[in-house]
Amino acid sequence: MSNNALKESALAKLEKLGLTKEEVLSLVDEGEETIVMEDGESMSESKSWQQIVMEEHVKYYNKRYNTDYNFDEYYEGVTNGKLDVHYKWKELLGLVKKDEIKPNDNANLEKFKKFGNEEPGA
Repeated sequence: MSNNALKESALAKLEKLGLTKEEVLSLVDEGEETIVMEDGESMSESKSWQQIVMEEHVKYYNKRYNTDYNFDEYYEGVTNGKLDVHYKWKELLGLVKKDEIKPNDNANLEKFKKFGNEEPGA
């Protein structure tokens, strides 16, 4: 089975789980990392920025809780609720809409402009 056929099959399965094609593609098509194999040859592995962020988090999690999870174990634990994390992982993965940050009506816009910024919304 070709790479494109595998990709389309995976997209179809994930769409059945409720993710849109755009959400799925945002998880797999962004970011690229080159891995150098022991024999000196390089292999290009595509990673989303979300995966890269979670890979960093697993390092901190392991250090903080004196655990030894690899990325797959950590991801599975976070997404099935067995591991409690401090960040909004569902938002990170695009599974829920991000909280909207509303402008502060009491903001000191003169101070904001004084430091060379444009007025918000301008």
